[in-house]
Amino acid sequence: MSVYVVIMAGGKGERLWPLSQGDRPKQLLSFGSHRSLLRAAFERTVQLTTPEYVLVVTNEQIADAVRSQLPEVPPSNVLAEPVGRNTAPCIAYAAASISLKDPQAVMAIFPSDQLISNENDFLRTVRFGIDSLRDHPELLITLGMIPDRPETGYGYISPAEVVCSQGGLALRRVSRFHEKPQRDKALEYLEQGFLWNAGMFLWRVDTIMDEFREHMPDMYKDLTALRSTMSAGTNEIRTFYELTKPVSIDYGVMEKTCRAATIPSAFGWSDIGSWDAVGNILAADASGNVTAGDVVLEGSKNSVVFSTHKRIAVMGIEGLVVVEGDNEILVCPRNRSQEISLIMNRMKKESS
Repeated sequence: MSVYVVIMAGGKGERLWPLSQGDRPKQLLSFGSHRSLLRAAFERTVQLTTPEYVLVVTNEQIADAVRSQLPEVPPSNVLAEPVGRNTAPCIAYAAASISLKDPQAVMAIFPSDQLISNENDFLRTVRFGIDSLRDHPELLITLGMIPDRPETGYGYISPAEVVCSQGGLALRRVSRFHEKPQRDKALEYLEQGFLWNAGMFLWRVDTIMDEFREHMPDMYKDLTALRSTMSAGTNEIRTFYELTKPVSIDYGVMEKTCRAATIPSAFGWSDIGSWDAVGNILAADASGNVTAGDVVLEGSKNSVVFSTHKRIAVMGIEGLVVVEGDNEILVCPRNRSQEISLIMNRMKKESS
């Protein structure tokens, strides 16, 4: 049973503005490491297969930069989306491409913008999931992170009965998926043993194609047309994306299917989704500050300060984000860094 790795690298990373920009989004950047997030994702997941079986779905604007960062991956394996349509069309595009080569192959799907601190446990968990698909090829497996706090920024998974287990790992049916909760509900989820939805998936190509046909028939019709052009030696990808509506794989398939299963996982997973998250992930000084570049601090606590070109000197601040981009500087409270889209939308209106 062949294994294809699909790395989703099409996001804009707007919540990490101004460091993350359209032509240099967060997946091409490094955060406290010598490797970009994309490069780290490749080096971690290629151990499951070979570079020829790694596909990267990204946007047209950065496709060449992706190929440059991943020279081991065949250039044709970098699938460029003409426009972002969320994760369901992204995964469908990759599934159509793989189905032409091996319709019964396993797809192992990972976002490019995550940090994994224990790669050995990560690989052991994923391999357990792949092995489980040999006996249960009908399942759609998602990795569920065992939470250590009542996080309001993630969706949750309610696990049910055990399907199979091995070496301390268990594959369990999914009872239900839950949207991002308020804090009191997150505390309740924590007490009930719910898992964080990390957006990492394992399934067979023919299984997910069947699910698209059942739960997203309009997209599946357009996907079938796309696949026929690909098999004919052309690729009418722009037509497919123009016809397809934006929808996540969770909403489009996972929340509707009766085949969902999860593996409760603990391998040091972190989602780099905001500057506050960066502050929680990277090493801090004795006062709780996380810095990068030429930064001078005096009497400051629990702040995230990133410099790219100029020296940044801060004094007497607490719980702030200060980030210098190429042309802009962001200053905001850490606990509001998820709301960067508000100021970005205002700037777009004022410049139009």
